Amino acid sequence: LHGCTNITDAAVVAVAFGCKQLTLLDLDSCCDITDVGVKALALQCKQLKWLDLSSCTETTDAALVAVASECKQLTTLSLRECYHFGDEAIMAVASGCKELKELDLGCYGDLGNCNITDEAVVALASKCKNLDSLCLCSCLNITDAAVVAVASGCKKLTSLDLHYNSNITDEALAALSGCKELKELDLGCYG
Repeated sequence: LHGCTNITDAAVVAVAFGCKQLTLLDLDSCCDITDVGVKALALQCKQLKWLDLSSCTETTDAALVAVASECKQLTTLSLRECYHFGDEAIMAVASGCKELKELDLGCYGDLGNCNITDEAVVALASKCKNLDSLCLCSCLNITDAAVVAVASGCKKLTSLDLHYNSNITDEALAALSGCKELKELDLGCYG
C-alpha cells in the first residue's frame, strides 16, 4: 500500500480483521492512517514481522506502544519521517520487539526527529541485541551516549546512519571502532 494516499483507517481495520496471518505491511506515505488503524493491526495481525509506517504523520506513541505490545515477532520497523513518536514509543519497541533487526527512525526533512533522546536509544541497545541496521538520521537530541550504547550493545550491527546529528563527536566514533561487523556508517553533517 506504499504511497496509497487515499487509504484510511477503515481500510486498514478491514485488512487487519480479514488478514490475521499478515506478516508484511508497507503503509509508507499513507498519510491518513492514525492510531486507530495501527492499533487494529497490532491487535489482529500478531504475526507481523515487517512494518513500514514511514510518513504516517497522524500516528502517535499510542499506536507504536500497541505494536510493541502485540507484535513480538517484528524484525523490521520503519518510522522514517514520523515526527510524533518519542521516547515512550521507542522504549516500548525495545521492550516488546526483541527480535528487531532493522529500525529506521530517520527524518530527512527540515524538522528532524526531536522527540527521540539518548534514553530511548540506550534502551534499544540494551534490549534489541539482534539489531543489524539502525538509522538515527536527524535525531537531533541524541549524543555520544546513545552511540556508545549502540556500539557496546548491538554487536551484530552492520549499518548505522547518524548523518545530520551535530552532537556526535570523536567519543562516539572511538566506541564504534569496536563494531567488527559494521560495513556502512553514514556521518554526513550540515554543510
